[in-house]
Amino acid sequence: MLHVNNLSISFYNNDEKNWSAAVNEVSFQVQPGSVLGIVGESGSGKSVTSFSIMRLHDETSTKIAGNINFDNLAVLNLSANEMRQLRGNQISMIFQEPMTSLNPVLTCGYQVAEAIIVHQKLSKADARQKTIALFKEVQLPRPEAIFDSYPHQISGGQKQR
Repeated sequence: MLHVNNLSISFYNNDEKNWSAAVNEVSFQVQPGSVLGIVGESGSGKSVTSFSIMRLHDETSTKIAGNINFDNLAVLNLSANEMRQLRGNQISMIFQEPMTSLNPVLTCGYQVAEAIIVHQKLSKADARQKTIALFKEVQLPRPEAIFDSYPHQISGGQKQR
């Protein structure tokens, strides 16, 4: 379960030499198997909240207060190595802009398989098969061909899946 309690996020503004609040005391829970949609106007802190849960901000210029717990782990207290183990294995994020989320010089399959190799310690061949199975699970047409395709060769909707 993901439990976010009184999450506040501020960023340091070098020009003005002060901290600017981006998110103020957000709280929510997500139960296993459920879905939560975070909605709001542009600039309201949706992405900042998600990046903070994943600890993807530059920690030298970001202040995060409150609590983020995932499966009884205090996310804000995890080491960088523990956070790397958590990301991709138990918690992940799909970025909102599919055109820039994938590296244009690497095949789509390689990019997914690489994460599987790192987190699940599979061989390249096994990671390829698992990636193709995942592509089938999200109903990508011709998953073997998409594995070998570059991001510019597939549609935006296919990139998001």
